[in-house]
Amino acid sequence: MTLHDTAGAAREFLEQTGLEPTLNRILVLSAVVAGQRPMTAAEVHAEVLREHRLNRVTVYRILDLLAEKGAVNRFSTGERAQHYCVGRNHSHFHCTGCGRVQCIANEELHFDEIAVANALNLDVSHVDLHLEGLCPACARTAG
Repeated sequence: MTLHDTAGAAREFLEQTGLEPTLNRILVLSAVVAGQRPMTAAEVHAEVLREHRLNRVTVYRILDLLAEKGAVNRFSTGERAQHYCVGRNHSHFHCTGCGRVQCIANEELHFDEIAVANALNLDVSHVDLHLEGLCPACARTAG
């Protein structure tokens, strides 16, 4: 998927979120969607630069705004860089060997956010499950 393919959807999503769909916002959101995996701000910036000249600080500011408005997920792997992705009802796996981060559907983990909230008798609005370990390739190398 390219930035061009996701631009229309990004524009529509920004409008639904109440954000003005400026060219820079569309390009940044499109880059996150097209990445198909969690990306750092530096990776998003590099992707946007393929089609449009945009200052790195502007990318960081747009990503922060998108995260605050719930348009993207922002999370840390414990390393310095934040990661950004789209979608709901998923968790993240961080390979401590190669550093790669991936989204995993909660259904694959048999993780039920509603059941957890009910068991705790709390009004939980968001669950952020973060898994760490070795991906299959790193596990083979380490083994």
